[in-house]
Amino acid sequence: MDRGATESEYAELIDKLEAAQESDVVEQALAAAQQHLNMDASYITTIDARNQTIHAIVGDADTAARYTGTVFPVEQTYCMRMLSGDIPNIVPDTREEPAISGLAVTQEFHAYVGVPVRLSDGRVHGTLCCVSREPRSGLGSEELRFMQTLAGIVATRVEKARGDLARLTERFRPARPPA
Repeated sequence: MDRGATESEYAELIDKLEAAQESDVVEQALAAAQQHLNMDASYITTIDARNQTIHAIVGDADTAARYTGTVFPVEQTYCMRMLSGDIPNIVPDTREEPAISGLAVTQEFHAYVGVPVRLSDGRVHGTLCCVSREPRSGLGSEELRFMQTLAGIVATRVEKARGDLARLTERFRPARPPA
């Protein structure tokens, strides 16, 4: 979180997210994560035993265009390693973390923060993450708690949408031309 942010600013942001329209929550959560952690991109995924799908990403236009809607085999992702405990939630320099240093994505992104989006029954629906092209040594427990709070708000909205994250993130997908 931005070190200059006060506790009241943090509380205001959380209140704003909780009051947001269903379809705005994901976008606002992603923007808040990117801004407050000062990262290059933030994204939300769904994940199963074989694949991770990036449903929405906030960042520069090129990154968003390249990654929104992308499906990756879980063995190529930071998120599955975070969920399985092979890496911590915060990786200040991905090139220095043996479990992920050899992944292709590590050539582009050098810091990672990820948390599970966990439903009320305990199932992991996906992940909420941020990445940076530069290492980020200043990330700590405050940033992790902030991301966990955002993920909890998103999880509640996913449940209200009956698990339909695609509906909550449809504004991120490019419009299809009429047939």
